[in-house]
Amino acid sequence: MWLMSLRDELLRAGLVSSDKAKKLDSDGRKHDYQRKKGKALTPEEEAQRTQARQQAEADAAHKREQDRQLNLAREAEKQRREHIARAYQLIEAHRINDPAAEIAYNFQDGNRIRTIRVTSPQRKALAMGRLAIVRGDRREFDFALAPREIAHKLAEFVPDRVLLLHPESSDVDSDDEWGDWE
Repeated sequence: MWLMSLRDELLRAGLVSSDKAKKLDSDGRKHDYQRKKGKALTPEEEAQRTQARQQAEADAAHKREQDRQLNLAREAEKQRREHIARAYQLIEAHRINDPAAEIAYNFQDGNRIRTIRVTSPQRKALAMGRLAIVRGDRREFDFALAPREIAHKLAEFVPDRVLLLHPESSDVDSDDEWGDWE
């Protein structure tokens, strides 16, 4: 048994002429085509399209924000590395540690007391604020003596590298109350 379409049954019954049936088929195909192309959408289809469009726009905005945040993070990391490289260059170019220094100079590094070897003129310059102790890059306990100007430059972009910088004074009495502990 073969199934007949509604069109065929209406034609056989004589309720519809063949021209009218062809026109209805043609109109149906046109309507389907226009609906697929978005020209004549049902309200439900229009609502779905609008919702899909809004979701796509929201997803694109979220992706742009993620990309912007990622770019900011990359830029911050790039700038941090540039600061580290610049600090290394400044410290190494202006390091004035004396390998023959014998005087132990204690200073505070966070909550620890550290020691650096200095000469007598360097000790006096540290006390007067002309020299600073900065953290170098050679190893964990690499402390460098650097001029005050270099310490101020370092403090601008890597303040954690400047460990000790006394306020600048004109002179320190040689007969101070602490005396010479060496």
